[in-house]
Amino acid sequence: MVIKLKKEMSKILLGEVEDIMPLIVSQKELDEDTVELEVSDINEIELLVNDEIVYRGLDKQDTVNNLGKCLYNLYDEILFQKSNT
Repeated sequence: MVIKLKKEMSKILLGEVEDIMPLIVSQKELDEDTVELEVSDINEIELLVNDEIVYRGLDKQDTVNNLGKCLYNLYDEILFQKSNT
């Protein structure tokens, strides 16, 4: 599946989500602000992003931190594109 993300979101996906690289088949910059990623398993990517939300996106009182907010936005974007393809 191919997903298109804003550069900021793609940096979070590629830089913050553990074990993501084996699932990225290819990546291409479409313009200054958009990156296209071909992924081998969108469901596994959703799971990995969700894991990062749980492990690193919440503080000790289960309050969403800044990374968590970014990860939630990323998760929502991936789910939206998956559902509308």
